[in-house]
Amino acid sequence: MNSIVILDINKKLKDMLLRTILLLFLVTAFQNLSGQKVFIGGEEGARMLTWNDFKGMPDNSSPFFAFTAWNTKYKFSSVRFEGEKAILNGFEMTLEFDAKNSWKKKGKETDALLKHEQGHFDVGLLYLQEVLSTVASTSFSRTGFKEEIQKLIKGIHKKYVDMGDQYDKETDHSKEKDEQEKWNVFFGERVNR
Repeated sequence: MNSIVILDINKKLKDMLLRTILLLFLVTAFQNLSGQKVFIGGEEGARMLTWNDFKGMPDNSSPFFAFTAWNTKYKFSSVRFEGEKAILNGFEMTLEFDAKNSWKKKGKETDALLKHEQGHFDVGLLYLQEVLSTVASTSFSRTGFKEEIQKLIKGIHKKYVDMGDQYDKETDHSKEKDEQEKWNVFFGERVNR
């Protein structure tokens, strides 16, 4: 009889431990994402784009039917020093859909093209996510932390500019339907909304 009670207590302890670990994981994940702010149309939130979000004047000399632009900025509230290490407090990065520089050509607004343009914004979301993740796991030096942050962000930015170019090349700006679908799946599996 005593062994049954011990087994029951062990199971309860294991369940409680698993719940605690899960809660800590969720809190940590939330803290990492809490530095992420996304704005579309002046409103905060990583929703899907609509054609109404594209407010820019179309480039009639361009062979393309639409263009998506986005901007980022970052800040941190303070820096704490521990020996030679600099610890950033309140690091936050903002991604904003640039409506004034994003455009569409009248009569060319298809669902497929909008999905392709969403992919360009999703590249920005992936960039944002990687910056936040990398900054959270990087040790910066006391004397060079500002330059180190800029170098880190510049390197990640280049990676995602190159990804946007690769995206257009592989999909031929949305014309290659099979390739577009592969990229849609890629974004769907990786982008946090």
